[in-house]
Amino acid sequence: MKISIEIADEAQIKQLEALRGDKSAKEFAALCFAEGLKLADIQRRQFEAAKEIGKHPLLQFPETKAEFKSVEAAVIEATLKENKKENPIVAEVARLVTAYMAQLGAFAAQNANRLPPAIQVEAPTPIQQAALQITMAAVRAAQAKPRKAA
Repeated sequence: MKISIEIADEAQIKQLEALRGDKSAKEFAALCFAEGLKLADIQRRQFEAAKEIGKHPLLQFPETKAEFKSVEAAVIEATLKENKKENPIVAEVARLVTAYMAQLGAFAAQNANRLPPAIQVEAPTPIQQAALQITMAAVRAAQAKPRKAA
């Protein structure tokens, strides 16, 4: 296979020359190509690992109870804004959020306090979607907090 690259940008040429050092252009190009393939392979493996982590059995989130499967998103949103803990919809959202957080916490505990870089979650009902949005907002807020120095 033969590959030709024409570089006209002066800044890129200077950068390449600085990186090349004593190597011939042919040797440097071969080295860059080999390292690029290694990087592409690492990225592919990371992507595959992230997909597998997203399918991790620990991250199989619970279903909503049958009586809440048909509740419309607008009703859920209005109910959550009222924030009456005795409301069954609020209780169901809280149950789901608690279960989601517990599973994410357990996963993080097993993985050096890290969450997977990507999580694929099916939230087929509006109440599951609401619970997932609350959970993800809590995770983002926790990640945004400055960490204490050890």
